[in-house]
Amino acid sequence: MSSNFQLTLNARFSMTDLPGFKIRAAEESDRAQFINLARLAFMPTRSQADVEKEMQDELLNPPGGQGWVVADQADNLAGRYRHLELALFFQRIEFPMAGVAGVAVAPERRGQKLAQLMIEHALHRFHEQQIPLSMLYPFQHGFYRKLGWAWVGETRQYRVSARHLPLYAERVNVVPYQDSLEASIKAVYQKAAQQHNGWLQREPNRWKGYFKPEGGQEIYGYAEAGTLLGYVVIEFTHLEPTKTQWAIAVQEWVALTAEAYRGLIGFLASLRDQVTTIVWNTDPQDPFPHLLSEQRHDPALPPQPFGFGLTHRFGATGGGFMWRLVDVVKALELRPIHPGNPFAIAFHIIDPVLGNQQISIEFVDQKMHCTQQPAATRLMLSIEHLTQLFCGMRSAVELHWLGDIDIEGDSTLLSNLDAAWQAKPPFCWDFF
Repeated sequence: MSSNFQLTLNARFSMTDLPGFKIRAAEESDRAQFINLARLAFMPTRSQADVEKEMQDELLNPPGGQGWVVADQADNLAGRYRHLELALFFQRIEFPMAGVAGVAVAPERRGQKLAQLMIEHALHRFHEQQIPLSMLYPFQHGFYRKLGWAWVGETRQYRVSARHLPLYAERVNVVPYQDSLEASIKAVYQKAAQQHNGWLQREPNRWKGYFKPEGGQEIYGYAEAGTLLGYVVIEFTHLEPTKTQWAIAVQEWVALTAEAYRGLIGFLASLRDQVTTIVWNTDPQDPFPHLLSEQRHDPALPPQPFGFGLTHRFGATGGGFMWRLVDVVKALELRPIHPGNPFAIAFHIIDPVLGNQQISIEFVDQKMHCTQQPAATRLMLSIEHLTQLFCGMRSAVELHWLGDIDIEGDSTLLSNLDAAWQAKPPFCWDFF
């Protein structure tokens, strides 16, 4: 067994309870404390009165969501989080998913393992409900990694000159948002989401407020012969210290066809006399950087040296959301695989919260099946690395080379596993 894997094996820890505290469902009587915990964690410069006013119409337990709190013996709240009942698309399959949001601990209670207590509570509940997958946006990747989550949400951001974008002729088909386009935008998103790994299944409550953007935000659509084929959500902003030059930050874009994609980019390029910089947020597979006339950071912005030879700074990588497999068997049985020769692997999974598992899986007929017959080849890995392999973020060959996973038996099956699980890593437009 490799030394790196042994370290992972020895790093197990888990909590079942914490003396002096209890976890219970949030109640309406908790509202003031529930909101104040969020304020102190995420917006500490704002007053309690302002935040309460802003959240006065927000339900503690909204449709598809459940608030949970940690209370001390006097029933004072020391922590809170929300479980969101969501679903996402992966390999064209809709996966039930448990979102974890708003994890907050009172300042005077930090460092007492309350966040760990809440997260382990959530994972045990998710497992009891046979939820295959969980997702969150971490305040620290390292904290959640110790509990089995894996970083899988990589984002690209390009801050480029509007004059470096191509003026595609399809831009003439871009139209401003009108109320009549709402249903079409939802339909375009839904069709695109089914074809992209990681995009959420947007329930009605997730569209709430979407079509009433704040000041500076606009929505534009791309239509041909009256049919909407794409749209872009933009925000006007300033990026340079003097605030004399306008920039546009692209908050979301969806294109069902190459023509729609070209039209949206051409539309942004046509704003070059008003807007200096375009901030294009996207997934790592987007061909956007290859379409520009110059592969470099917008020269109008303050210089940021790259520090590597004659290379210009161009784009940035964002370390975003994390996934975690919860009900592993259900997740594997839901996931389609690429065609190939049948094979079997026994997974020895190290899970610091839900306990270690040994599962033998047969890969046959583009599906995975759990079998009682132990496979001859045994793969030993953490739940974090299994999650990354599952979603296409890492490869088994790479992880084995690094010593992060160990195999006993036929090592050529690592390449078979990579071929079966080949997928574009997930991306997501939604935050929670």
